[in-house]
Amino acid sequence: MKNYTQFFTLLIILSLIACSPHPGAGNWQADGSNSLNVSRINVVYEGTADFYVEGHEASIRRCFWSAIAEQTLQMQCVFADNIDKKVNYQFIVTKKGHAKLMLDSKLIGLFTAQTVQAQSN
Repeated sequence: MKNYTQFFTLLIILSLIACSPHPGAGNWQADGSNSLNVSRINVVYEGTADFYVEGHEASIRRCFWSAIAEQTLQMQCVFADNIDKKVNYQFIVTKKGHAKLMLDSKLIGLFTAQTVQAQSN
C-alpha cells in the first residue's frame, strides 16, 4: 500500500510540474525602442504569441512558440499583413521579470514582464 501512495504522490507532483507555465508566458512591455518598433509582446500559455506596435490594436506578428530550454522560447512567426513571410525569433527570459528578443543571435529588444495591476492601468 505504501508503494502505491508514493507512486501516486510522485505522479501528482510530476503532472503539476509539467503543467506549470513557461517563465516567458505573459505580457511583456518593451524597455525603450527596438528595431521592430514592438511596444509589447503577449505570450499565451497555450503556445501562441502576438507582437504589437504602439497605437495599433492589431498585431504585426502572429507566432506559435515552443520551449527549447528552461528560459527560452522559439517563436515561429508570420507577418500579419503577409502570412507567406515567416521568421523565427528566440525569446529569452534573462532574470525574473526581464527578457530579450533575439533574431539569429542578434538582439532585437529588451522587455519587462507586466503585472496584472500594470495591465489594468
